[in-house]
Amino acid sequence: MRSKNAEEWGAKFMLSTDATFVAKVREQIALLRHEEYAYDELRVYVSGIAEPWVFGPHDEFEFDGSVEVLVVRVGPTREHQNQGVPEIAFPVRHVVATELAVSEE
Repeated sequence: MRSKNAEEWGAKFMLSTDATFVAKVREQIALLRHEEYAYDELRVYVSGIAEPWVFGPHDEFEFDGSVEVLVVRVGPTREHQNQGVPEIAFPVRHVVATELAVSEE
């Protein structure tokens, strides 16, 4: 049986790991939108799904619930007053990797 201290340490470690991962994803989003770089895709790999979700520099990204969920809205919704567009929500604990890329098209 695991001790309470071990469980608390595990929870703190996961929070720290999640925060570090989220910081890295935020950095990748900034690079995706930076004109100096040629990146035009952010690929989000989710546990249990073979192919990545692919998003572009004009899509909106936000972390909801104190970085527990990554929410993505396809397209620049705010500037077009269409905030009601569908959004894709990824629990951060299910995101196994993200990757900046240049589209193959």
